[in-house]
Amino acid sequence: MSPLAVFDLDGTLVDTAPDLSASLDHCLAQDGLPPMPLDLVRPHAGHGARAMLRAAYHHLSRPIDAEGVEAHLPVFLSFYEAHIADVSRPFPGVLAAMDRLEGAGWRLAVCTNKTERLARKLLKELELAPRFAAICGADTFPAMKPDPRHLGGTIERAGGSAEKTIMIGDTLTDVAAARALSIPSILVDFGYAPDEAARAGASCVIGHYDELTIDLAMELFKDR
Repeated sequence: MSPLAVFDLDGTLVDTAPDLSASLDHCLAQDGLPPMPLDLVRPHAGHGARAMLRAAYHHLSRPIDAEGVEAHLPVFLSFYEAHIADVSRPFPGVLAAMDRLEGAGWRLAVCTNKTERLARKLLKELELAPRFAAICGADTFPAMKPDPRHLGGTIERAGGSAEKTIMIGDTLTDVAAARALSIPSILVDFGYAPDEAARAGASCVIGHYDELTIDLAMELFKDR
């Protein structure tokens, strides 16, 4: 059975923050509010539209309750779907890292808390979808990361096994899902929310995809 590399999507495989931020600004403008600086949005970009909306209104000192967030949600998602790959691009070095893995016989998959439909649309528009043996989103299974059923289901759909899988992500959510299955994890330190808990729990931390070599990936299996 081929080894498998499972990637998170937002903040790991693709820098989606600019297009997510534009969707947030679209919602804010409807309430007569100014756009949010991208550097303030980026740490929340991997946590979903609701979290981004709550954080933005809190930053702007404009109270918003759950009902208000839900009212904005379809506006956010509609705008985002229409502009999902305007400026979102793979992180530097990730395509070369994927080439290295595939060249060494690895299979690739995506396990994201983005909905599967939006994940597939984004990867299709970036011409990356055919490279993945499985693309699984928040609604693919009854649970999502950090619940191990999400990652475990992705591995199964990709035709892999937990014993020969690594997880690559940018948050504690990814690290925790991997640890629950005793899978090695690589934390990308350039992602959206690589906090100290994530760094401490990951099998290793990289600052650029140039560091994701076959030797590194294989070494992680030895340390299980």
